[in-house]
Amino acid sequence: MQPSRPIIMVGPGTGIAPMRALLQERSYQRIQQNLLVGENVLYFGCKNRDQDYIYKNEMELFQKEGTLNKLQVAFSRETTKRVYVQHLLAEDAREIWMMIDEQKASIYVCGAKKMGSDVTNTIKWIASEVGKMRHDEAKAYVDRISKDG
Repeated sequence: MQPSRPIIMVGPGTGIAPMRALLQERSYQRIQQNLLVGENVLYFGCKNRDQDYIYKNEMELFQKEGTLNKLQVAFSRETTKRVYVQHLLAEDAREIWMMIDEQKASIYVCGAKKMGSDVTNTIKWIASEVGKMRHDEAKAYVDRISKDG
């Protein structure tokens, strides 16, 4: 991956582990190697912030140092309405589409299988709604970027 390429990370629960590694690498590239590093956006979710958000301080440090440009968090058991990472992606549809289609962002998803499927469907929805693609075109687009990286 080229350091200047933006990345969108979706890592709820234990799926945060590889995203932490990506952010550590991007921080090193930016601070130690003085490389131009693309935007880094993380979508993280867990049931309860007090029990499950164990890397909160580290994520805030990445934000403070300028490595993590945007952090979106979903705590699914803190409100009566369940909010998951795919809901946050949908809320940011225009920004996500711009990053994917115009800036050629890499997308990393790690976590439960159902969540991964939900995130993929949300990205297809974004391609359809914001990218003005028919359903079959959106599916082919997402399949292609998944294959091509």
